Amino acid sequence: MYEIIVSLLIINFFGMLSPGPDMMLVLKYGSLSAKRAAWYCVGGIISGLAVHIMLGLFGISFLISSNPMLFNVVRWFGAGYLIYIGIKSLRAGQSDIAVDTSSLDFSPRKAYLDGLLCNLLNPKILMFMVAVFSQVIAPETPTSDKLLISLSIFLETAVLWSCFIILLNRGSLKQMLNRYQDKINKATGGLLITLGGFIGLSN
Repeated sequence: MYEIIVSLLIINFFGMLSPGPDMMLVLKYGSLSAKRAAWYCVGGIISGLAVHIMLGLFGISFLISSNPMLFNVVRWFGAGYLIYIGIKSLRAGQSDIAVDTSSLDFSPRKAYLDGLLCNLLNPKILMFMVAVFSQVIAPETPTSDKLLISLSIFLETAVLWSCFIILLNRGSLKQMLNRYQDKINKATGGLLITLGGFIGLSN
């Protein structure tokens, strides 16, 4: 069992290193002077992962992936949402964020929901959970082992995202993100639109 957990953690680690919608979104919020923005976004991403894990535990992820109509609905909604937030990023430009928390130009609720929906509607996460719970874990695997695997993936993901935000908030890097926020918004917006188009058109 521990060999399986280590293998899954390695796969999850390298999967998170590859630039995807979640990372682009966190990078966008990380460029704001409001340090909490990225944390709220990551909170949404981690919550989305928790939902994916629960769906995997109960076999719902496998049902969705095995039903072309349901899977396409999730895929198209995910693609549409990525394109939507990508367009919003392109139009955002340079946001002048004040230090005073009462005038921060970002909504914690919006940052959280962006992260939540971006993760929930990501077909890559859905297929990863299907692979974990249908290919790696056998039907006779004890519930305790399934919970241990799920908790390990969840904790690793939460720790890695936390490390990523801490890195983004380091002095020199934070100043660079603030200085080039306009370019970051445009770059991440373009990448999100591209990813959305790729997801929408892929089979």
